[in-house]
Amino acid sequence: MAANEDPEERIRELERPLADTARASELSSPQTPAGPGYPPAPAGPPPPPPTPWTYSGSFPGPPPQRPSGNRMWWILGTVIVIGMLALAGGIAAFAAHQLSGVRSIINSTPTISTTFGPTTSTPSSPGPSTTQTKNPTPSTSATPPVGGKLSVSGINENRTLVCNDSTVSVSGVSNTVVITGHCARITVSGVQNSITVDAADNIDASGFNNKVIYHSGNPKISNAGDSNVVEPG
Repeated sequence: MAANEDPEERIRELERPLADTARASELSSPQTPAGPGYPPAPAGPPPPPPTPWTYSGSFPGPPPQRPSGNRMWWILGTVIVIGMLALAGGIAAFAAHQLSGVRSIINSTPTISTTFGPTTSTPSSPGPSTTQTKNPTPSTSATPPVGGKLSVSGINENRTLVCNDSTVSVSGVSNTVVITGHCARITVSGVQNSITVDAADNIDASGFNNKVIYHSGNPKISNAGDSNVVEPG
C-alpha cells in the first residue's frame, strides 16, 4: 500500500461493488416471477392504527355542574303547597269558631231588661159586610105620622111600608118595597129596585133598571135614569 493512500477512500472503493450489487438486486426483485413450486406469500397483518397524538400533560376533570332548574321548581312548588294548606287550615279554624259563637247565641234564652208600660189597644171598627141577606118575609113598619119621611136602602131588602101622605126614598141594589096608602112623593135610585105603591102624587126615578108600579092616581113622573120603568099596574 502506498504511503500516501487514504484508508477511507480504499474502504469506499471496496464497499462500492457491494452497494451496486444490492441496488441491482432491489430493482430486479419485484419483476422476478415466483417459481412454480412456491405459492404466493400470505398477506401480513394490517399495520396497527396510528397512535393518537396527545399532550404530555393530564386533562383537567369535568367542570362542576350547577344545581338543576327542575329541582329548584320542585322546592318552590313544595313551599307554595305547604303555605296554601296552612292558610286553608287557618280559615277553617276561624269559620268553626264563628259558627260555634253563632250557635251559642241562637241556643241562649233571650232576656229583656227594659220594662214596658201597659199598652192600650183601640178596637178596630168592623168593615161593611158584603154578605147579601134576603128576608124570607117582608117586614112591616108602623104607620108614620102625616107628612113624615121613610127611607129604604141596602142590598136584597124586602120591605112593606105604610104611607100616610109621606115621602119615601128607596136606594141600594135589588131591593123589593111594597107601599100601602097614599104617598106625597116617591124617590127611587140605585140599581134593580122594585117598588109597588097604592097611590102617589109624584114619582122620581133615577139610577139603572129600576121599576115603579102604582095602582091608582095620576102621579107626576120624572125619569132621569137609564132603563127605568114607571107605569100603572
